[in-house]
Amino acid sequence: MGEDKKEKKKKKKEKTEEDAPAEEAPAAEEAPAAPKKKSGNVFALFNQSQIQEFKEAFTMMDQNRDGIICEEDLAAIYQQVGTEPDAKQLKSMIAESSDKLNFTHFLTLFGENVAGTDPENRLRDAFAMFDEKATGKMEEAYIKDLLTNVGDPFSKDEIKQVWKEAPIEGGMLDYLKFVAIIKRGKEDE
Repeated sequence: MGEDKKEKKKKKKEKTEEDAPAEEAPAAEEAPAAPKKKSGNVFALFNQSQIQEFKEAFTMMDQNRDGIICEEDLAAIYQQVGTEPDAKQLKSMIAESSDKLNFTHFLTLFGENVAGTDPENRLRDAFAMFDEKATGKMEEAYIKDLLTNVGDPFSKDEIKQVWKEAPIEGGMLDYLKFVAIIKRGKEDE
């Protein structure tokens, strides 16, 4: 009977060892796919030396060393350079982060600026300004007209390039999906 228990333990141990590599393999296969996301992993947007520089800057700004940049931290930075900070401006700066301004959010803000796109909600709001019926969709012809006649006009080639990625069905651009594509890439649709 004692041998039966030992045998069961041995088989159980062997089974666990066999299962472990199989579980690790998919994770290893998924790892290279992560950088394809444009903003899913903010650390993928920068190389190691850039991240280190951002970390040093964050640490300098985090005057009270609590891991979060707050209005008081920003006020202290302003005062160090001989400027009296405006309370409204400090609140506005902190409000740019959707949550507490920890290092990850700090890096995300820089990542969005470096990537050259606004946050998702700002992009959605910009499209919504032209969506009179608030449907989340707009006519393709209307969007083309806006792109060619308002602001910095797009060329025909630029419009072709945009339309390659744009989710257009039945002559309607789904701008909610389009914003997701702009921010996260097509694989997240």
